[in-house]
Amino acid sequence: MSDLLAFDQARTQLESGAAALLRGTPPDEVNAALPSVSLDRGRTRVACAFTALRAEDFFVLAEKLRPCFRELTRLRPAWEGASFAADLHSEGDRRRHAERRLRAPELAELPPPLEVTFQLDPRSGGGTVRLEKDGQLAQEELNAALELFAALARRRGAASSKDPARLLEELGAVLFTPDPAMTEDRLAGYEAVKREVQENVVLPLLHPEVFERVTSLARSRKASSVPRAVLFEGPPGTGKTTMARILASRAGLRLVYVPVESIMSKWYGESEKRLDAIFGCAGAFERSLVFLDEIDAFAGSREKGMHEGTRRILSVLLRQMQGLVDTSHVVVIGATNRRDDLDPALLSRFTRSIHFPLPDAEGRRRILAHFATHLSPEDLAGLAALCEGSSGRELEDGCGVAERMWASALVAEGKEASAPPPQSYLEAFRLKFRAGPG
Repeated sequence: MSDLLAFDQARTQLESGAAALLRGTPPDEVNAALPSVSLDRGRTRVACAFTALRAEDFFVLAEKLRPCFRELTRLRPAWEGASFAADLHSEGDRRRHAERRLRAPELAELPPPLEVTFQLDPRSGGGTVRLEKDGQLAQEELNAALELFAALARRRGAASSKDPARLLEELGAVLFTPDPAMTEDRLAGYEAVKREVQENVVLPLLHPEVFERVTSLARSRKASSVPRAVLFEGPPGTGKTTMARILASRAGLRLVYVPVESIMSKWYGESEKRLDAIFGCAGAFERSLVFLDEIDAFAGSREKGMHEGTRRILSVLLRQMQGLVDTSHVVVIGATNRRDDLDPALLSRFTRSIHFPLPDAEGRRRILAHFATHLSPEDLAGLAALCEGSSGRELEDGCGVAERMWASALVAEGKEASAPPPQSYLEAFRLKFRAGPG
């Protein structure tokens, strides 16, 4: 049975969630007032008034509520509108529970369904959506109320009038345009990873018609082998973000970089709204790649226990990634160093998983050669052996320490600038890694 919320708790969540939705909407685009939430003789009522409401919005309402309930039943006409019941329990569930109560009368009755009324006002062009129920709201019913409010609270067509790049900036995402300078050379080492990305992601995106034709010749029904969602997983500092930028530039895609802090919000309902908006903006471009950094922070496994807010974010992400089947111009890259913490349903949405390991000795030598071009092969090999278990980022940081130490010594002695000698790198790396990498 779903948890029921105390009235004050439900009202607080609804009002704060709706306020957060309106707060992020420009004043000239607002299409709703704050919901009216009341309790009268044990009956909870939520009324959402909209400045503009059309008959076809009834289908928007039904579509938003459908995933939240087991059944939508008892459709009947109402004055200038219609009403129906939205039930968290199926008819079979209710019948079986009634049979159990015959044998065990002490069992409580299942809560009644939510009564939903859609009503137009022909005089003003607006209307109201009312949700009513005898007793308390369940958390799922409250979430559904916020879903439909979010769907209708912004004036239609308003979002499309704004530049999606500007909207992404307001949402905290970072937009990168294809950069010819972002080639594989920007990521030293990781040769095996580069080949895997090239063969399994870049080439299908550059030549989709070839891959789709091959698939059509091999399968009995229409399908596509062009990846729409790829997981980059591996320890921190192993080049996942850099590879995403290289991939986007090679494939000619705009890269929408989504750091975890751009999604998470203390306001109820705001986080999932921001994630939905980011995907909406990415879809406004002809082609784009959405890069979700630290995806495990907001899409952990439901099997290990999950905060309700995180659950709602995961639901939005699953829905958006499921829709990628029909959104061929949007590609998603998720990055994580905690693959085992991801929800199994989310993992199943990724068509490809690419592992970014810590570099081996040869990989470390190649990375060091990228940041210390003047050192001899022998010096580079010695440094590579000294910092076993280090990531590419740690190697770059170590080289930065050596440069600062040497520059400080030159300034103190009043000497001309020169490249750091091997001894400076040895000292810097011993200082940085004496307590272990990181």
